[in-house]
Amino acid sequence: MAAEDARYRQTSQYQMWSFSPTQLAAMRENTNAAARTRIAERLASLPAASNTTSAPTSSVNTPDPEGASISALPEFLSAPEEAQLMNFYTLELLRAGDHAEMPDEIKATAAAFFRRFYVTNSIMTYPPQEMLIVALFFACKAEGSFISITEFGKQFGKDNPEDILAGEFLLCQGLRFAIDVKHPFRALRGAVMELSTLPDIERNRLVAAEHRAREILRFSALMTDAYFHYTPSQIMLAALSLADRGVAERLITQTFHYVAPPFTSNNNSGSETPATSGPDAPSSNTKRNAAPRSSNNSGEDKSQIIGSHIRDKVLGTIEACRDLLSKELPERREHWTNKTVIKAQITPLRKKLTKCRDPDRWNLVELQRVRREQATKKGGGSDDGEPDDRTLESDAAVFGEALPVPPKRRKVGATDGGGGPGEGKGDPFGGPL
Repeated sequence: MAAEDARYRQTSQYQMWSFSPTQLAAMRENTNAAARTRIAERLASLPAASNTTSAPTSSVNTPDPEGASISALPEFLSAPEEAQLMNFYTLELLRAGDHAEMPDEIKATAAAFFRRFYVTNSIMTYPPQEMLIVALFFACKAEGSFISITEFGKQFGKDNPEDILAGEFLLCQGLRFAIDVKHPFRALRGAVMELSTLPDIERNRLVAAEHRAREILRFSALMTDAYFHYTPSQIMLAALSLADRGVAERLITQTFHYVAPPFTSNNNSGSETPATSGPDAPSSNTKRNAAPRSSNNSGEDKSQIIGSHIRDKVLGTIEACRDLLSKELPERREHWTNKTVIKAQITPLRKKLTKCRDPDRWNLVELQRVRREQATKKGGGSDDGEPDDRTLESDAAVFGEALPVPPKRRKVGATDGGGGPGEGKGDPFGGPL
């Protein structure tokens, strides 16, 4: 168990994409504020004819002191409004995965990619309806399910593969190239196997708990920020607790059961030794088979891993994760697809998004084309089309300074080697004996 925890702490999911609720909220606020500033500057630089809008504005068109009209900026999305749209588009991603009959792992990986990307990128900057398709395609490759881009695009009405490929590298940059996602599905299978060995757990009860927990992992864990705050095993236990609290607590009790043996004081040496008599003393077979130990390090380490005091901490963490998952139970799927809810809550936000989106980065295909042209100009000479004056020496400079020339070797003479003149010429070992 300790080795599993140590390995997880070395993963990119823990080191790069694990945050406390306060940290995650602060990052999203900063992302929203930065996007508002950048988009406001770009909208202000557009011509007046293309910068007109009928959306609610943050200020009205008022004349400046010189009498000229100042174009008003649209009202931007707030961080909570972006979070609401994030949940809506996450569900759209899951529905798209269901439409393409993708496995649970691929849909979960795509949802994790999608939510990670919009931690450091605003929904106002890049189109979420395009990025969710990109996340699904990239998740297929990340999970080892390789599919033709043409066949994949046809499933979602994308006849031009460039519509999907244009955002792929952008997604990788947003993920900081950390594409490994740990899911709680395997942990659930292992927990069910462990519980099936206990005689006091009925088979039907265990099957029902597993089915309900899997539904929660398919929906609730992906519609919330559980992947940012908790480990896969904690998410699994929280989902199992929502499905059947008794089964989850039985598993936790079975796992964290170790109780350190009591110790008695040795009057001669002043040290503490395990009790050798009384109800807490080990049996004769245990004493005979036990290996001699000079310290109690083994028992202390075991207590730190599966001791009863650790069980209390685990229960507290599972309860917090349980409360988070309960905010988006699988029954909430109908809420996000209800036409009345969409019209009242989502449609106004999408209209506002249409007015405050980034004019330079919303079209992913055009953005990629511009960046390719910039890269070509930067690496292909001057902007006026004339060839650059780079030389072979300047190109070789990227490999560092020139290596030192080795000293010349002594040339073997014609008379070396003991023979007469002309004998053994060119032979470093001399003439024949």
